[in-house]
Amino acid sequence: MFKKETYKQRRALLKKALGSGVYLFLGNDELSLNYADSTFRYRQDSSFLYFFGLSFAGLSAIIDVDEDKEIIFGNELTIDDIVWMGVQPTLKEKSEMVGVTHTEPTVDLGKYLARAQKQGREIHYLPPYRPEHQLKLMDLLGIKPAAQKASYKFMEAICNQRIYKSDEELAEIDKSPSFSHSPIRSM
Repeated sequence: MFKKETYKQRRALLKKALGSGVYLFLGNDELSLNYADSTFRYRQDSSFLYFFGLSFAGLSAIIDVDEDKEIIFGNELTIDDIVWMGVQPTLKEKSEMVGVTHTEPTVDLGKYLARAQKQGREIHYLPPYRPEHQLKLMDLLGIKPAAQKASYKFMEAICNQRIYKSDEELAEIDKSPSFSHSPIRSM
């Protein structure tokens, strides 16, 4: 995880590039292997990780450019979670580590997006590459999977931002065992 200021700066640059609208980031959930509590190794969505830095299942986020809001949606741990994993930071504490001060329960994401839709505001999302993301978009926005069209403007803004690497990012790339022996690095 990078410094809090890194994530704040990334989101500020994205908001500047986008100008207006509500931008939805769907984080990844756990994927069951053979029953609900036996899961594959977890990997957070790369765009969620780049802008929000939290590698925890069950999170989503929005950047509302018009209302100048950044909100992470997720649920606090249950007593069963705490018994299984031990005491963990709260969602609010995790979010503050990446410079987001506003959190809401997962159930409120649908309400927020429905309000934005009623106001005629455009909601942008990235291409859903996982089937469960297509279902989430259907539940959240009422768009059937066959009719889901990702926002080109959103994709372009993210690509234009992520193509350039900061010194902080380059240092992390250099630490990577797979990259340190890469023929690209020896050029």
